[in-house]
Amino acid sequence: MTDSTPDVTPDAVPVQAVPPSHIELPIATATELRHLDGVRNDLLRVHRGLLEAERNRYEKQHGRIANNSAFLQLVINDPWFDWVRPMGQMVLLIDERTSDKKQPLGSDEATALFAQALELLKADEEGDAFQRLFFQSIQSSPDLAVLVRQVAKGIAGA
Repeated sequence: MTDSTPDVTPDAVPVQAVPPSHIELPIATATELRHLDGVRNDLLRVHRGLLEAERNRYEKQHGRIANNSAFLQLVINDPWFDWVRPMGQMVLLIDERTSDKKQPLGSDEATALFAQALELLKADEEGDAFQRLFFQSIQSSPDLAVLVRQVAKGIAGA
């Protein structure tokens, strides 16, 4: 793929909230909740790294972005950055589910969130749009590649 605006959009957002119809028993343990909080923070670091890598790629194509406010507007409104959203959506899903007092997170759902987060970290040169662009970002940023590997290892070790 060239350094032009990605001409693909994610086929489907890989992050999906599946609200339980009732309180799942057993509820997530304190250990699972702490680990999910760590996963959330790690995914935020990856998201930040992706945005930084994508900003660099964007600036090579379009010139320097004036300031962080202009960058934020691009991230929100420019299709160039659409593909990065699933990472942020996963963070929001973890936030929503771990803070829901009416329907506490179940242990099985916590396990599913770990699996979903791990799946999101799989870059694939031949995968869906997100995986392909994620692969390109990792290839262009050794620091991001190391971070993603560390985060995936941490999630898988849970």
